[in-house]
Amino acid sequence: MRSGLGRLVNFHNENGLELIGILFESNTTTSSDNDTIVIHVHGNYGNFYNNKFIWVMSTQYINNGIDFLSFNLSAHDGLCEGYDNGILRYIGGAVSDYNESILDIDAVIKYVEYLGYRRVILQGHSLGCDKIIDFLMLHPEKNNELILLSPVDSFAVQEKWLNAHKNESVGEQIKRLKNIETTTNKLEWLPIDEYGAEGANTDWIYKIPITRKCLISILEGSAFRYLNLISGEKFNIKNRAFAFLGANDGLQMSTQSAFKAFLNKHFDDIYVVDDLVSDHDIKGVERELTARIIDWIGNIIV
Repeated sequence: MRSGLGRLVNFHNENGLELIGILFESNTTTSSDNDTIVIHVHGNYGNFYNNKFIWVMSTQYINNGIDFLSFNLSAHDGLCEGYDNGILRYIGGAVSDYNESILDIDAVIKYVEYLGYRRVILQGHSLGCDKIIDFLMLHPEKNNELILLSPVDSFAVQEKWLNAHKNESVGEQIKRLKNIETTTNKLEWLPIDEYGAEGANTDWIYKIPITRKCLISILEGSAFRYLNLISGEKFNIKNRAFAFLGANDGLQMSTQSAFKAFLNKHFDDIYVVDDLVSDHDIKGVERELTARIIDWIGNIIV
């Protein structure tokens, strides 16, 4: 499998953190010749290159006149080195505050707008879906279209995990973690059974190493508020959206029909693809799904 040819780019979020990604440009002279770009927002512990569907999309998008940018959020991978205005600090999915990802998304939009793009489409995968929804809820003036790839009810995933390993609810876990006394500024790594997934098959049953402050920020963040079928907050997205629900997504805690109905209830204009058989990482249907996304983009561009 080969990706398109891209170039590494960097920019900074509001905190001064350097963010790095790769920009794939369509067969035009410069980026300014094309005003449409898709920005990929990865899930927790992800990065701008690991999921192979990104490779496929990088080729198909640019071959159809759509530029594509995949970048590392502050919550990329597990534990990494990052630089705030040249000063080293630890970042990553296990340590970064969930809400800093919203600053990352704001930064990448400003960056591509600086490059001259006028239509900016936000594409999220897994927890990245929650983050782009959160961004638009915080910025209702934005008219960016959304692409949701394998969105998940993260609250239900964690509830199932806690029921199996800790015999407590998410609310009880938050209260317990907040009551832990600390006298150190060092990273507070939690026991490995605090955060994980008890998925539908062995590929999606795993433990996730994480620090206390980071986990609290996730549990209290948008990932547990919006795409929450049972007890989530009311919300409404007016922006046009595309969603993909894989038939064999091992992290899906509800039926496809229930999740589709939930999306249709909370999005004014959403097109849902739920007939492709794949797992959470879109394996085996990358080209077909990307072709459908490109058709959808073509229909909304006027």
